[in-house]
Amino acid sequence: MNKRKRQIILAARKLFIKKGFTDTSIMDIISEANVSKGTFYNHFSSKNACLIAILEETREETINERYKIGINKDPSDVNVLVNQISQLLHISRKRNLMEIFSSIFGNADKEIIDVLEKHFMLEVEWLAKRLVEIYGEKIKDISYECATQVFGMIQFTIRILMISNKQQWISPESVVKVVLGHNDAIIHRLLETKEIVITPNIFNSYQDDIDEKVISKVTIIEQLQLFNEKLTEKDSENSVELANFLLEELQRPDERLHVLESIFYFFSKSFENTPHREEVNEISISFWEYLERKKSNH
Repeated sequence: MNKRKRQIILAARKLFIKKGFTDTSIMDIISEANVSKGTFYNHFSSKNACLIAILEETREETINERYKIGINKDPSDVNVLVNQISQLLHISRKRNLMEIFSSIFGNADKEIIDVLEKHFMLEVEWLAKRLVEIYGEKIKDISYECATQVFGMIQFTIRILMISNKQQWISPESVVKVVLGHNDAIIHRLLETKEIVITPNIFNSYQDDIDEKVISKVTIIEQLQLFNEKLTEKDSENSVELANFLLEELQRPDERLHVLESIFYFFSKSFENTPHREEVNEISISFWEYLERKKSNH
């Protein structure tokens, strides 16, 4: 993502929080971002597109953090899942998404609703797969039902706690841990009764409507080459070395997935508090999707 687009997104987010989505105009965003009208429309077709970019960024960061948490950890460890689920809540708070959502509640356009619904369905699908990794293949048929129940309990529990505590922040981890404990009882019950509403077929049919682009290694290499070309002597020597090392490892004919995973973890960590962070997040999305697909095929 180039600098101008980043400026516009940051300005839009600031204004959506301060004035509300509805009361923020495109001219407000242009003025806050200090860009021309032409520059704005080169990157975004509308105010909705700005909000969608903010939502996509949040999802991308959540995915990246979840992958990082899972590196070299046992996927069946419930504590790993607790931390992974909690990331969305932490990142949403950091990005002040609750304030933005409250300003569009009941007034969102179909375009925005479609994106929110897509993200919700992808979240449930992700959790269903993670629950199978923890409890085994025996719960595969009830995994989507369980994932839906878990997210529902988390959402309403945190909502009630925040209403009763007013502005006090609630620890997501404490809530998620209790809810997953309740889920143990739900799983036991569902395995006995087989009484479910949310079946895997619902998500299979939904997936047919989602146009998911398959990320290739060539794409990641091209992204990384462009990124490396932008690095200068002002950047940390260690970060530059990791970027070059990662590129070399990706270009090897024999793929060493565990080596790639370790290198990428340290590569992304090294750019966390730098101006390159958002671009590294974009590369991370492509990398983790590619790595996940390669692992599942092995």
